[in-house]
Amino acid sequence: MTATANRSAAFRLPAPCEHGGSVRSAARSAKATRGQARQFWQMFDKSLVPMVIVDNERRYRAGNRAARLLFRLSLVQLLERRIEDLTPPHMDRLLDSAWARLLRDRCVAGEYDVGFPDGSFLRIFYSAIANVLPGQHLIVFAPADWPEDELGTTEDLAGTPVPGSLSVREREVLSLVGAGASSNQIAAELTISAATVNTHVKNVLRKLDARNRAHAIALATQLGLVDPPPRWRNQGDQAAG
Repeated sequence: MTATANRSAAFRLPAPCEHGGSVRSAARSAKATRGQARQFWQMFDKSLVPMVIVDNERRYRAGNRAARLLFRLSLVQLLERRIEDLTPPHMDRLLDSAWARLLRDRCVAGEYDVGFPDGSFLRIFYSAIANVLPGQHLIVFAPADWPEDELGTTEDLAGTPVPGSLSVREREVLSLVGAGASSNQIAAELTISAATVNTHVKNVLRKLDARNRAHAIALATQLGLVDPPPRWRNQGDQAAG
């Protein structure tokens, strides 16, 4: 049996959604933004962990800077290729099996060899998530022999939280706080109690690791979790209008 065959036989079909370290963190962050294009692309572009997007034909549609550096390709060069073009022959069967599992189970993870034009290859650990955006699939990866914390975590980036980590209600409350509404005004607007409003605010502060309400608004606006709000109209403004 050849060395190539031995390498191929050593690989096991990856189990869905089992990943570790930086790759695990980045994949979890991507899941949090599934279907939210604005938040997803912010996370994708800022991540220090290599990430690529491929379509249903396994053609590369995007690659962040970390991925392009690892692949040694410019963005233009990457977009001219499919997964097969960076796959050495001994990985062909594993590619087909892993792809089928990704489409069936919506996620798959494991080890893989990336091939380069000079005939060399690099073993990576990857996690793939199907349809993070319609018809677009995310692959997060890192060299398999790197320490788990080598790239840090997505949550570590600039000390900021993961986009998409707030619930819809928490975003609504935070938007109204940013507009200058009081807890009682927010409660009346959303038909909830003031105590519930305050609970949502506490949860927002905790999730964003914010010092106060103003800090939470600044962080959430920067991350695209809420839009810069208009000024809240108080009762006097409403009467004047």
